[in-house]
Amino acid sequence: MVAIPTPTSAVMGNWGKAYTTEQVSRITPPRETETHKPQHHHNIFDMVSNGLQRSGFQHSEPLHYVANNPKTEGPARFMTVMNVVHDKISDRMGGLEAHRQVFIQNSYDKSLPISIMTGLNICICSNGLTFGQVEGRVKRKQTRRVAENLYGLIYGGIDRILGGLIEQDNKVVTYQNAEMTNLMADHIIMECMRQGVVNPAGVKEVYDNWATPNYDEYKDRNAWSLINSFTERDRGRNIFRRHGTHRKLVNIVDNYIDNAHTDRMLEYDSVGTQPDKTTDISTTTADF
Repeated sequence: MVAIPTPTSAVMGNWGKAYTTEQVSRITPPRETETHKPQHHHNIFDMVSNGLQRSGFQHSEPLHYVANNPKTEGPARFMTVMNVVHDKISDRMGGLEAHRQVFIQNSYDKSLPISIMTGLNICICSNGLTFGQVEGRVKRKQTRRVAENLYGLIYGGIDRILGGLIEQDNKVVTYQNAEMTNLMADHIIMECMRQGVVNPAGVKEVYDNWATPNYDEYKDRNAWSLINSFTERDRGRNIFRRHGTHRKLVNIVDNYIDNAHTDRMLEYDSVGTQPDKTTDISTTTADF
């Protein structure tokens, strides 16, 4: 039995709430137009569920989030989250229990494309980090011929999910091995503010999470602890927007780590000896 994802909240304010699978099945898409071909979210969920099982995954009961269209007030935006397990994927991450997650995103109001994404939930804090490896490859606007393309898009994407989850492991190890000083953390946090990952009012909260972590596991001064300073702040916030901001976050951290590695190599080349303090940042690139 795979554990059901921890709900963000029983009711998520004015942007959505939790629905059962039966309730989702009764929310039918609007009538098609010449250019808009909305696909029933329950059918997409069924296809993803079948594809996961075919590929050797077991998945939990789904947790569906449904948000209203702000103009019509009717349910129109969907985010389904499932914990998944696979024989080739560990349920530990840095010594901590971890849940691997698959997200299905969809909408009836053109606001969101059909997307499949992978995520990681560290169980000590229930901070979900949404990775975008699969999102970049499995994303389809609901325009003409979407129904004809849907089978290949979903099943083709699921075939790549296992590789995406393995790549998550590699990225987290990279982050855990990347040394992070307060000055480096400050630079990344401010760059995240400039790129809209966190608003100006949230900068202090993120920095406080970094300076005085709520969990001993994040007291190590590395990039992984810094990332969790952001996800700690995101707990309970809008799940529909979370993957977009997390994608920017990991891009910023990756770029900073890559640049730091380049600087180290230039320093090494210029003096002919290795610096006193080095950072193990054998980065694994991902399709974000």
